[in-house]
Amino acid sequence: MFVRAPFQVAAALRGGVRVFHPRGLVATGHVELDSPWWTLPTGRRIEVTARMSGGVGTPSAVPDVLGLALKIPLDPPDTEWDLLLASSGTSAVTRMLPLPARQWRSARYSSLMPYSSGASDTRWVLAVPVGRHPESTSLAPLRRSIADTPLRFRLDLVSMTGSAVPAGQVTLTQVHERPDDEQPTFDPVLNCPPGLALQPGWLAGVRVGAYRGSRRGRSGRPR
Repeated sequence: MFVRAPFQVAAALRGGVRVFHPRGLVATGHVELDSPWWTLPTGRRIEVTARMSGGVGTPSAVPDVLGLALKIPLDPPDTEWDLLLASSGTSAVTRMLPLPARQWRSARYSSLMPYSSGASDTRWVLAVPVGRHPESTSLAPLRRSIADTPLRFRLDLVSMTGSAVPAGQVTLTQVHERPDDEQPTFDPVLNCPPGLALQPGWLAGVRVGAYRGSRRGRSGRPR
C-alpha cells in the first residue's frame, strides 16, 4: 500500500496515463528461444506482442530511457509472460540501472533485475538491436522502420560475473495502431513463466505495488 499510493496519485495527476513509459508503439511478431534456461519451448517460433516506448517522450535528438516490453503467451491459454526491458549499461553494475539512450539503434536493453531459473541459476535478460534500427528516440521513425523491414533483437543471458551468451531472438513485423490508453499493460512480477522468478523477492514485491498503483491511478478503480 505504501508503494502503491504514490504511483496511483502520479498516474491520476498525469491525466490517467502510465507513470512508466507513457507513450508507446505496439507491434507483433515472434520470439525464438534456444536455451533450456528459459523453461519455455525452444527451437520454434512463439507469437509475441511488443510495446516499445520512451520513458519521458523526449524530442528525437534528446536521449531517453527506452523500453522494450514483450508479452509472450504461455500454456495454459490466457496466461502470459510479461518481459520488461529498459535501456541500460552493459557492465555488471550499469545493467541494473535504467539509463538514457541516444537512439533506438544504439540502445542496449536489460531486465534490470535478474531472473532465477529453477530457483538457482540467476541471469539478466538482455536485448541487443540487430540490423537496421532508427537513429533517434522518437516513435515515428520506429513505426516507419517496422513497416519497411522487420525489426530484430538478439536475446542474451548473462550472470553477475560471466559474459553475455546468445539465447534467442525477437522479430517484430507489424505495427498495430492503438491509442496509448488502449495499449496492453504489463506486470513482470505477476505474469511470469513457471520456473522463472525475478530476484530479489523483496524488490519484486516493491514493483508489484508500483505497477498496481499506476494502473489504479489510470483507471480510477482497482485492477
